[in-house]
Amino acid sequence: MPAPNDSPSLTASPGKGSTSQTPEPVLDRAVMLASVEHDLLLLRELVEIFLAEAPGLLAQIRAGVNEHHAEPVERNAHSLKGALASFGARRAFAVAQQVETRGREARLQEAAGLLSGLESEVVQACHALSDYLREVNLERAPR
Repeated sequence: MPAPNDSPSLTASPGKGSTSQTPEPVLDRAVMLASVEHDLLLLRELVEIFLAEAPGLLAQIRAGVNEHHAEPVERNAHSLKGALASFGARRAFAVAQQVETRGREARLQEAAGLLSGLESEVVQACHALSDYLREVNLERAPR
């Protein structure tokens, strides 16, 4: 069994502009498991909820930026950030935090500049979470 962060589905794709030798993980399994006290059924449920809600949160952030309404930008980025933290998605968390701050400060032009990066990081996290769900489901499948 691989170490928690050795799964290819949980690391960034090589060559995404990173100059370090080891890509930063997209997710951190230790954080994911600790956030649910190692309850895999609860973790699977939280992942499924996140996968269902993340696109809507991103859409609401984008709408807030486009309509020049700071409050939904801050609120939805905050919600997204909290969920990402529970999965150890540090890169996505950091961008969501920046967007949240720009929303709180009504600096929506700057928030707009961060949106594509946020969307990209969330998509990567969603792919890694989907891979994780498939892996967990395969591990539980009868042989």
